[in-house]
Amino acid sequence: MANIEALKKSRKNERTAFTKASNRVEKLIALEDVDICELEAELNVFKGKVDRLENTHSNILELLPEKDYDAEFEIVEDFRDKAIRIETKARRIINGQQNEWELLGIIENDPVDSSSHLHEHYLPHRICCKLSTT
Repeated sequence: MANIEALKKSRKNERTAFTKASNRVEKLIALEDVDICELEAELNVFKGKVDRLENTHSNILELLPEKDYDAEFEIVEDFRDKAIRIETKARRIINGQQNEWELLGIIENDPVDSSSHLHEHYLPHRICCKLSTT
């Protein structure tokens, strides 16, 4: 039983971290002119918290007695659902911004290697002019 108690203590800390990370992402989602890079970074942090919490939840569910399983499973499902909703909203904003950039000609598909996931988009080279001073 000491093992499950340690997992429950860890779960408490991980749920707190999950909530803080989800609040940061939701705050960014609510902004009208959100910085996409910041949103994507916070989303990645959030996904890390989700993965750790999911692992702890799975370990606890394996060790719980049958009489406690259903109640705990419902709570775990609520966390999973919240994570999915937040990630879906954030991805829509990120993907929407990328589509808008493509339409405006700010980014284009990478002509070098379209099969590589590392080269999904590139910024076209623009000639910079040096201003002459007289």
